[in-house]
Amino acid sequence: METLLADALQSVRERLLQPEGDAETLRELAILLRDASLGWTQLPEEVRSSVQLALQSALPLNEGSIQILLEELSAHQKAVGRAAAQAQARRYPAPREAQRAYELLTDAPADAPTTRIEGAILAAELVEPNASLSVRADNLIRALYAKQPFPEYNASVAALLGLAFLQANGVAAELSAAQSQSLIEAIVQGAPLNLPEATGVPDPRVWSDILDELAARYRAAFLQAERALQATQLVRIENLPETTRATLQPAPGPSFEWRYLTLQDLIWINSEITKSPQPYSYDRLEEATHYQYSYRQSRDVPLQAARFLWGYLKYHPFAQGNRATALIATLAFLHINGYETRLPVEHAAEWIEQVALRRKHPLDAIRQIAAPALPGKQPEPLRELAHHLIEHYEAALHSLAGK
Repeated sequence: METLLADALQSVRERLLQPEGDAETLRELAILLRDASLGWTQLPEEVRSSVQLALQSALPLNEGSIQILLEELSAHQKAVGRAAAQAQARRYPAPREAQRAYELLTDAPADAPTTRIEGAILAAELVEPNASLSVRADNLIRALYAKQPFPEYNASVAALLGLAFLQANGVAAELSAAQSQSLIEAIVQGAPLNLPEATGVPDPRVWSDILDELAARYRAAFLQAERALQATQLVRIENLPETTRATLQPAPGPSFEWRYLTLQDLIWINSEITKSPQPYSYDRLEEATHYQYSYRQSRDVPLQAARFLWGYLKYHPFAQGNRATALIATLAFLHINGYETRLPVEHAAEWIEQVALRRKHPLDAIRQIAAPALPGKQPEPLRELAHHLIEHYEAALHSLAGK
């Protein structure tokens, strides 16, 4: 496998698995690179040379070079497509199969963004042509879990699709209850999956029949294992209690008024952090901003901060700088509502990453760093406060760049 092409595949795969990895340009480039990799040995020599030169000039990839590389490869789209058609193809699932897997496991309709599922499957296909089926299944499982397309049981869906992929391509997987539990735990914890290697005859049945069989076999074990992990790790944000007035909680701020960040505040904070205006989804930004509030009465600052933090990380509205913006915005929300924060600079990036990766409950994270401010302390204007926080956490923001 050519080193330049391998590097490009890895770079694009990583970008596809980022929260903002649904851009059409990136997806088009991923498809061309997948097909070029699949049919590399079938490509005419002059096309291979041209592709290598394009990769050499574009790597390492950035926003500008992605567009240039796409234009260069598009000139060879027909040749790349013909070469890929001659190569040995693997049977990957379509988004509808992922949705069916969720429905079989949960008995609920699959309300999941198709583009997110497509991005995960496409990322899984960006591997070297000689990659083993177990490596491909591993990539498929991890990509689906990384994108978190479903409201719950993403590990179980990923495991079911991974086993179905193996069976569709000739690798039978017979797991005991203990092995099923271990597979779910490994997916959630990022540990080795230990998938079977031996190959046989590909299963000729359609994907739906394979999924039906495997769901009947593994549904109970998968769901039980994932429920147990959820109980000991992160409670879903929807299950946080409604906000209530804490008896001993001081009234926030000297004027006894609750203060919230606006959409414009968040756009400004993101621009200050990233040093340039970023494209964003208005709908996602609006949803994330509304997580500051709560139904009924909003009277619990730490809980509202926890909801805001998780909601913002969940919707990741900007093209760049989402985790850094979530960090500064959450700290600012606490400060303008009568709280001080005690988060060392050297631990700030890890703190936000632990919440983003669902390894720390957002409410536990807020309680870890927040304490009521001393009575009579005057709050700073929001933008002045945000500037101070950005300067103070500059090293942490730098390490969070691009996330």
